[in-house]
Amino acid sequence: MDISLRRVRWGLRDMVFAGLMTLGLVGAGAVVLAAGTLLWPELNALALPPGILVPAVFACEVLLLVPAWVWGPRKYGGGWASLGLRACSVGKSVALLFLGFSIILLVNAAWDVVRKRLGWAGQPDYLPVFGGGAQGLLIALLLGGVVAPAAEEVFFRGYLFAGLRERWGTGAAVVLSSLLFSLAHAVPGVLPPIFIMGAVFALVYEYSDSLWPCVALHGAVNTLAFAVAYLAER
Repeated sequence: MDISLRRVRWGLRDMVFAGLMTLGLVGAGAVVLAAGTLLWPELNALALPPGILVPAVFACEVLLLVPAWVWGPRKYGGGWASLGLRACSVGKSVALLFLGFSIILLVNAAWDVVRKRLGWAGQPDYLPVFGGGAQGLLIALLLGGVVAPAAEEVFFRGYLFAGLRERWGTGAAVVLSSLLFSLAHAVPGVLPPIFIMGAVFALVYEYSDSLWPCVALHGAVNTLAFAVAYLAER
C-alpha cells in the first residue's frame, strides 16, 4: 500500500467551511426542488412523486461532492484519488464487503430488538414517497442505492474521515466521522446502528485504501432496506 496516497492536506478549518457549505447547498437544493414542483406540477412528469421533499433531499446529496472537492482537491491538489476514488484489491474488497455487511446486519437486528423494548421509533419507511409500484422502487434504488451512498462516502469517509485521521489519528477519526454521519440522518431511534454503520464504512476504507468498497457496501445496505420495504408492502 502506498502510504503517500493516504495523506491529505486539508485541515480542521477546511472541514468546517466544507460542512457549512454542505448545509447551505443541500438545504437550498431541497427547497428549490420542492418549490419548483409546487409551482410547476408538470415536473411530476419526470416521475417525481407528490411528496417531493425526501426524494429531493436524496437527489441533492450529490451536492456533497462540491464542498469535498472545493475544500479538498481543488485547494490542495490530488484529484479524486485524494478523496479515495482509486483502484483497490478485488479479493480484499470482497472480503471486507462480506464482513462489513454481516456486521451491519447483526447490529441492526440486535438494535431492532433493543429499540422495540425501549419503545423508540425506528427508521421511517421512505419508499412510499418515491411513488408506488416498481417505478417508485427504481427511483428509490437510483437515488438511495447509488447517488446518496456515493456522495455520502466521498464526503464523510473520503473527505472528513481522511482529514480527521490526518489530524487526530484513525481511532478518533472513526468515532468523530461516524458521529457526524449518524447525526446527519437526524433519526434519534436509529442513531446507534447508523453510528456503527459509519464506523464499519470508515474501517473498510482504512483497510482497503479505496472508497469503492465503501460505496458498494453502503449501496448494498440501502438497496436491501428498500427491497425489504417493497416486499413487505406486498
